[in-house]
Amino acid sequence: MSLLRRAWEVSAARLEQRCLGLSDAELLWEPVADSWNLIADPQHPGGWTYPYEFNPPRPHPVTTIGWRLVHITADNWIYTEHAFGAGVRNFPDLPVHGTAVEALADWRASREPVVAWLDAAHDDDLGEVRPSHLGEPMTAGEVVRILLDEQIHHGAEIAVLRDLYLRRTR
Repeated sequence: MSLLRRAWEVSAARLEQRCLGLSDAELLWEPVADSWNLIADPQHPGGWTYPYEFNPPRPHPVTTIGWRLVHITADNWIYTEHAFGAGVRNFPDLPVHGTAVEALADWRASREPVVAWLDAAHDDDLGEVRPSHLGEPMTAGEVVRILLDEQIHHGAEIAVLRDLYLRRTR
């Protein structure tokens, strides 16, 4: 468990570091035409929404920093909600934030249930079968693996997009 907890902490700290000074303009910057981005929607919780498909078109759409950050956050909330919580909410119920400050605050808050579970769990708990929003149950270890993978790979993509954004504005 300590190795998983450490990987969770290190990947979050790296993403936190790479998001220092993130502006709203960067959050919503579209690196190519037809990027999937955050979309203002006063009818949706938080006032924003974003496109998402379990089977996205090919080639996969390029997504913005905002899309990726909100996606990491939503996965944290929904996977933990269903595996370790009440299992009531789903993606459409989650607020989506269209500013860097709000999106980062929501991402930080979404990490807390994962940290709480990792701090309380023992190695044997990783094999425990838990409910899933995807229909089929999965082990607690698989839930943590998915969330860790999402944080690492989307975090790396966010870092690359920030580098590209800064080079573009020089």
